[in-house]
Amino acid sequence: MTYTEIKTIHGRKYKYLRKSIREGNKVRHITIKCLGPVHPIYKTGKSRKTNASIYVRFLQQEEIKILKKTTRSNGAFTRDRAKILLLSLKGYTAKKIAEKIDCEVRKVRKTIKAFNKIDLKSLERGKAKGAEPRFTKGQRVEILQIVSTDPMTLGLPYTTWSLRKLKKYLIDQNIVDYISIYTIREILKSEKMKINVNIRVGNNKGYL
Repeated sequence: MTYTEIKTIHGRKYKYLRKSIREGNKVRHITIKCLGPVHPIYKTGKSRKTNASIYVRFLQQEEIKILKKTTRSNGAFTRDRAKILLLSLKGYTAKKIAEKIDCEVRKVRKTIKAFNKIDLKSLERGKAKGAEPRFTKGQRVEILQIVSTDPMTLGLPYTTWSLRKLKKYLIDQNIVDYISIYTIREILKSEKMKINVNIRVGNNKGYL
């Protein structure tokens, strides 16, 4: 017999499809799949992309143990994904997780979706299918235009950019949902920027 059951996890209620199986004189209950949160959370405000938050499905204790162990892995690929899943389990939104581990929001969403679909296999690095652009051409052009502009003309209280200041400005102005300092540096390097600002574009780190 199948039925639905509601469980409260970290303060949020989730609906699960369950099944009862009789084994001799005993009845065992198993979870077939998670049907999602009882009350989905939706973002409001200035977000220009999807407004629905995404969270990891209900995790079994064994899965949690594996993920916690994986966060100590030497491989950044699996380590970061394990951290993303555990933070999502605690109720953090994709944007908050991206800020905590300094990565792109789309990486967080992709990691959670992959895990919800194929479980722990999603922690394994697959074959590269060709790098997809992290940002649209329009966003990249806008970033380059801003870094070439005197900050004071934008109403900012300083005369030169730093990578950290540029990152904050891009997010505050909703030009990007999130961007890491590393990505900013790579965009500038790819365009061979030679501008008189307080940013080193080569292998050196930007002034923070």
